[in-house]
Amino acid sequence: MSAPEYARPEGKSWLDPADPVSGFPGILDCVHCGLCLQACPTYRASGSETDSPRGRIYLLRAAAEGRIGAAEIEDAIARCVLCRACEPVCPSQVPYHRLVERHREGKVPALLRFGLRRILPSPRALRAAGWALRALRRTGVLGLAERLGTPRMRALAGAVPSAPRRFSASPGQVFPARGGARGRVALHTGCVASEFFGQVLQDAVDVFTAQGFEVLVAAQPSCCGALHAHSGDAAFGRQLAAGTLQAIPGDVDAVLVPAAGCAAHLHEYDPRRGVADPLLFLHKVGLRGPLQPVKLRVAYDPPCHLLNVLAAKDEVGSLLRQIPELELVPHDEAELCCGAGGISFARVPEMSDAVLARKIERLCAAAPDVVASGNPGCLLRLEAGLRARASPIRAWHPLRLLAQAARRHG
Repeated sequence: MSAPEYARPEGKSWLDPADPVSGFPGILDCVHCGLCLQACPTYRASGSETDSPRGRIYLLRAAAEGRIGAAEIEDAIARCVLCRACEPVCPSQVPYHRLVERHREGKVPALLRFGLRRILPSPRALRAAGWALRALRRTGVLGLAERLGTPRMRALAGAVPSAPRRFSASPGQVFPARGGARGRVALHTGCVASEFFGQVLQDAVDVFTAQGFEVLVAAQPSCCGALHAHSGDAAFGRQLAAGTLQAIPGDVDAVLVPAAGCAAHLHEYDPRRGVADPLLFLHKVGLRGPLQPVKLRVAYDPPCHLLNVLAAKDEVGSLLRQIPELELVPHDEAELCCGAGGISFARVPEMSDAVLARKIERLCAAAPDVVASGNPGCLLRLEAGLRARASPIRAWHPLRLLAQAARRHG
């Protein structure tokens, strides 16, 4: 009996431009081995094959070949949080995130497109939105929405931290190194971080100046384009990445991005520019001088893009272990996504909530004082989950721990 008409030999070398799957390079390399299943947080949450990378690849191929309608696979592809945990474990090195981004291209909902195109890239609009959201958090309106709103409303309300703070440095401002100078770095301030996580950016300045680095806050676009790339507006995302890197002088030792998702996006856009997660850079150059005690139990929850794109191993843990009296507390499934997934928490709140619930359960079982994660989106999601559980665990960027130790020393 002959093979079905749609059967294809596997392997990207076989592809030709006339093939219906040629717009999805690498899709035929998936051998459906299943090694991605346990690495995938959405599969772990639902147990459904269509919520796994292997299942989604099969659906994408079937739709490309016309065996099922494109509309039939939308929900399954939307539920992917693009954590990219499947890619390091894939023996065929399928570029899974490119397949999902390719499918999402041009399918950005109108309201989301307005926010991505009109608010995040505009400093004036971003400042206005940040001011309004900080006011709504202070007055308790967002807390009410988190308790009584629809799943999407709860997710959006939870995307503002309990104590949001704007970063107050001026474009072009330079913070001088303290002690013997070791180098010069530029700090990417970003969109969410600049409006809600000013403390994290100030901590980055404090840590690096204490470590002997001059810190430049270059005039730069307010958004690097990472959220656009993940959401179906890749060309605009690349445009914003280019503008961000062009605005930063080339004579710095590193472009520090204290948001792992943004650091990964900018690094993949141009690996030559020295874009670095601040903690990985600190581990590389080494800490100078003693740190003072910080008596806390800390569970480190690594951001997905730090692990799966920037290939971090134990660098952050190594830094934190150098702080006297700080106890690192292990927790199960630390390597799995928290459910933030860029803006997946707002696009598919039910799946995001299911992924987050697993994370919060495991953190509560470990009972640390602080959960540390180096990405604003992860901090927002973790804090929202802990707040909903009335947990006393605080969500901090690891830079805050290092800054506390450095300030006490200073």
